Amino acid sequence: MNIETLDVLMDCPLFSGISREEIVDVMHKVRYRIVNYHRGDLVAMAGAPCLYAEIVLSGEVVASMMGPSGRIIQITKRYPGNMLAPAFLFAKDNRYPVTVEATKETKVFRLLYDDMIQLMASEPQLAMNYTRIVSNIVGFLTKKVGMLSMNVREKITLFLKEECQRQQTNRVFVKMSRQELANYFGIQKYSLQRCLKSMQDDGVIKIDGKYIIVIYK
Repeated sequence: MNIETLDVLMDCPLFSGISREEIVDVMHKVRYRIVNYHRGDLVAMAGAPCLYAEIVLSGEVVASMMGPSGRIIQITKRYPGNMLAPAFLFAKDNRYPVTVEATKETKVFRLLYDDMIQLMASEPQLAMNYTRIVSNIVGFLTKKVGMLSMNVREKITLFLKEECQRQQTNRVFVKMSRQELANYFGIQKYSLQRCLKSMQDDGVIKIDGKYIIVIYK
């Protein structure tokens, strides 16, 4: 295992609390491979079985699904150190509910189902970490479902509130493009831009390029 791969695995929540030496040791006991994807390649298709434990090593992938209105809704992005669909690997119905696409040159670390079982049996900390990851996903999806019932302004307000807390500032840096943000909310781009303008006209936010300044009143 090369240094770059090991560094990413160290940052992956799956290996939290496990030393570099322990990771190297356990990886000698299982089979793994690194899969390369080009921008635009499908990593997984909605409806296909989830057969591997996978971790993004480099690049970026986006998970999306078809909404009730026929629009593509972006569910989440996965970056280096993130696992892909861990909640479905051991599910009775283990089919991907989303389509996963590489948005840039991407490398994915892949373990077979049986090897993941072996790792979890031999490393209790890893099994606990996996359980925590799945629990966090349930919380995220619950929030996502709740967001679908909100109007556009409520979605933006919730997003900005969470980003203010995460970034520890009211000057929020929005890494996503306006189209990506609209996809994240499951709305049309023009609806997003119209609502942002309305919020700025109302004096609750100020838009400065990639930054949105939340004005507390």
